[in-house]
Amino acid sequence: MNLTRRQFLISAPSLPLLGGRLAVGAEPLFTFAAVSDTHLGKGGTDACAKALAQAVEEINASHAEFTIFLGDLVDTGSKNEPQYPKWLETAKGLKKPFYPIPGNHDPAELFRKHIRPDADYAFDHKGFRFILFNDSEPSSHDGVVTPEQLKWLAAQVDDAATKKLRVVLCAHITAHPNKHPDIGWWVRKGERELDALLMARGGDPIVAFLSGHFHCGLRGWSDRSGVHELVLPALAWNGDRKLETAPGFAVKESRKGYALIEVRPAELHLRYKPLAAPALQPLALGLAKGK
Repeated sequence: MNLTRRQFLISAPSLPLLGGRLAVGAEPLFTFAAVSDTHLGKGGTDACAKALAQAVEEINASHAEFTIFLGDLVDTGSKNEPQYPKWLETAKGLKKPFYPIPGNHDPAELFRKHIRPDADYAFDHKGFRFILFNDSEPSSHDGVVTPEQLKWLAAQVDDAATKKLRVVLCAHITAHPNKHPDIGWWVRKGERELDALLMARGGDPIVAFLSGHFHCGLRGWSDRSGVHELVLPALAWNGDRKLETAPGFAVKESRKGYALIEVRPAELHLRYKPLAAPALQPLALGLAKGK
């Protein structure tokens, strides 16, 4: 079942509602974790480092087969460069592979120096291709995708389609245009071209676009060509943005945390996982039937 622009708000963690039904489905093909906005060094304390260490411990105890980090690894990275080796050392505590990208707090040169040499890359896993790319820059809260990136993205998506792989895009900043009560940050430079890619290839093979950046918990939209555009919880902090009147859907939860995502043949099941607390019941997002 695909969500429309109607809003579905989960008002209590114990109610796994999606348009009036429970989230059910076949056994998952696999599960992965998605963590965003760890912000090591925030406020000059080690609170965010402790949160990351706890998330690593929890993910290791879960069924997640890998972890994606959706940017803002370090808070104001240009002033907190020593935090990058600390971030990497902690992330290496994960027992399964992990895949990070930078955010607007992470200068690309520092990300490449300390974390990994490339910020745009892809990997395949059990019938899915995950395409990770850097759509942020430290000078702006809005997103940017260059012509070279767009060409690379299109090639990756088309190759996945040829190989009958479904595609999940992963970046720090959402492509979905959003206004008040949202904060109003999305990809502005390259917006038209990125939107054209999503509209032309949405649903099959592109099924989801994962991002962070908002610090508003879990929210998203499913109104554009079969692509679920999802803003995931921040590990450092979240705030209640009063999204009850906003288009799309949101989980009414603002504890810091991350997401556990079960990939099923016909659905994605998203579980908001507050740090040091049980995961919420799943939000089910239907996948278009592949060709």
